[in-house]
Amino acid sequence: GIILRESSDYQRIVVTQSGGGHGGLRLYLNGNLQFHSRDEYRYHEALVHPAMAAHGAPKRVLVLGGGDGLAVREVLRYRAVEQVTLVELDPHMTRLFSTHAALAALNGHALTDPKVHVVQADAFTWLEAHAREVEAGRALPFDVVVADFPDPSNYSLGKLYTTSFY
Repeated sequence: GIILRESSDYQRIVVTQSGGGHGGLRLYLNGNLQFHSRDEYRYHEALVHPAMAAHGAPKRVLVLGGGDGLAVREVLRYRAVEQVTLVELDPHMTRLFSTHAALAALNGHALTDPKVHVVQADAFTWLEAHAREVEAGRALPFDVVVADFPDPSNYSLGKLYTTSFY
């Protein structure tokens, strides 16, 4: 059944649980399934580990999107990581996945880890501003960048999949 149904300024968030509390959690955003807790690890491991392993010992990691904290959970598995910056548009998502017991447990309480800095901003806009800072020599680059966005079902999401964004 439905264990959570809320709307933020950006989306409708629904979490369901099957099996009378012993089954898996499903997250729906605007009616679209984002993950099932039973197998989300397949997506998040494949998203994070190739880049992390390719670097070897990343210290500073940027995660764009992923307000559920599941990609951040995978990043934090690396001992070398000193700082994770999560840029998430919807503060409602990061709040839910930080404070709701079942959701925070799913991400291993990653969003409240002291290494994690959450920035509530549009990734496209934030990245543009950050790139200008790097060009001006005022910020250190990240060792690894992970983009964890929903499917591009509208213009706002579609811009995150453009050549200019990358």
